[in-house]
Amino acid sequence: MFYRGARLASGLTAAVSLFALQLSPALAFEPSGNDVADAFLTILDSDQGTVESYGGVEESGGEVTIRDLLITNENEDNAKATIGTTVLTEGEILDDGRLKLGSLGLQDLELTSDDGGMSLNNLKVTELLLPSAEEVAANKSPVGPGYRSLEINTVQIRDEDGKVADVDKIMSSIDSMDGDLPTSGSFSISGAKIDVKQIESEEAKALTDLGYETLSMNITGSGKWDPETATLVIPELKIDAQEAASLSLSLSLGGVTREVIAKLGDNPEEPEEAMALLQNVAIENAKIRLDDASLTGRILDQEAEKAGVAKSDYVSGLTSTLPMMLSMLQNKDLETQVAEAVTQYLNSPGSLQITAAPGAPVPMAQIMGTAMLAPQMIPQILSVSVTANQ
Repeated sequence: MFYRGARLASGLTAAVSLFALQLSPALAFEPSGNDVADAFLTILDSDQGTVESYGGVEESGGEVTIRDLLITNENEDNAKATIGTTVLTEGEILDDGRLKLGSLGLQDLELTSDDGGMSLNNLKVTELLLPSAEEVAANKSPVGPGYRSLEINTVQIRDEDGKVADVDKIMSSIDSMDGDLPTSGSFSISGAKIDVKQIESEEAKALTDLGYETLSMNITGSGKWDPETATLVIPELKIDAQEAASLSLSLSLGGVTREVIAKLGDNPEEPEEAMALLQNVAIENAKIRLDDASLTGRILDQEAEKAGVAKSDYVSGLTSTLPMMLSMLQNKDLETQVAEAVTQYLNSPGSLQITAAPGAPVPMAQIMGTAMLAPQMIPQILSVSVTANQ
């Protein structure tokens, strides 16, 4: 689970995706004569990517260095990747054809194409396990996490018109293992700055209408899985958009057995397969929290201006309709609690928190059954509460 979360984080840079390309029948590059370097280059040389050239290969003390690597994409005439320096340490080609590395370091990576590109100063991955040629061709990853830690620094992402986003640092780590399965890990994306004006979408336009020309954010998350008690705890997954709002989630699940983790790691091809695996997973507790940092006020100001009324009058109009909207909950105590919390938040935006704390873990099967037959009962079986500005 942490492996896949970390892969998502690293995918933001598109750098690690180079390793997932499918192999072509014949190599396009001239072998260097160094087994580790050639095994690595073979993975990069694919039916989508071609290793056009490299400046040279050097080996010293268990460290293999590839300089001035150029990779092109056969499907796009002007798409290419250049890597100034690639350093492979403690390389070992295993009996099954996989390539095991103590670490992989990339410096001065540049991806370019007709519609933009990306650059990063450096990337380092430790305890990396790359799949064999057969596994790559079959789109299969090695069992267990493919690395121990990942760090990427100074990323720039741009489109054909210029810079879209910068990211100071991306980090991910797998901190403990149970056999081939990770049991704890964390990731962070820090110093991400998005140029909202450069993004053509309705969501981006909505942000510019609210006065945001750039959006700076940090994302952090961690998790711990105990295979003996079959519990998964996510202390906090947080998205913090500065001068806008931060959204955080904490969660504790039961019934997360080794079988569930292993089978989910096998990438079920049908959604029904994944849902079947999750039937016995249970929610022990959960919390979602929104902390405002001017976003709510900007939205209320904008909507009040559209309506041609003062903000205070607009908020009064909203809160007066809450009882009618909340009547669908068919739970008077919760209706009152939600109405009071939302009213307090809209009048003085601070924080809004939704907590689920059932007396006993609630299986996903029960939640899905309730959602189909009596969705208004879900807050009751999960013992949901809502608070504001606490």
